[in-house]
Amino acid sequence: MNRNREREELIRIPIQMNLQYRFPAGVHYERFFRELKEIGRIMGVRCPECERVLVPPRPVCGECFTRTGEWVEVGPKGTVVAHTSIYFPFIDGSTGKARPIPYGAGLIQLDGAYSAINHILEEGDPDKLHIGMRVEAVLKEEREGNIGDILYFKTIEE
Repeated sequence: MNRNREREELIRIPIQMNLQYRFPAGVHYERFFRELKEIGRIMGVRCPECERVLVPPRPVCGECFTRTGEWVEVGPKGTVVAHTSIYFPFIDGSTGKARPIPYGAGLIQLDGAYSAINHILEEGDPDKLHIGMRVEAVLKEEREGNIGDILYFKTIEE
């Protein structure tokens, strides 16, 4: 069958699925999320070779391939190193509420960290977002032990 000559009508069947799943996060993410939930602090791991602090934490440094070791607190303030404004509707899975359009997303290099974490920014206006802007993590009051415990990063003036 030649698709260039014949046109097929596509059938669309809308369906809503509620899938429950669990996956092992590993020891590094387990501690990262436990610290976030129980104490409200963001933790990274320091590479003993190059001394970079990695957030999210990982067992091996991606720069020098050395096993990481020491846990250190970082943030909650940081600097936006990349950003975008998003214009499509999105229901936030951790709140069940629609995000305002546009909403911002960015890579945030937390104070004390070498790497950056990808998360939602409170600011979504592309005219107000900029690389180098200072932000601070806003945490849920009742945390659950997942990345949604950080609601978003709000803009701060220093």
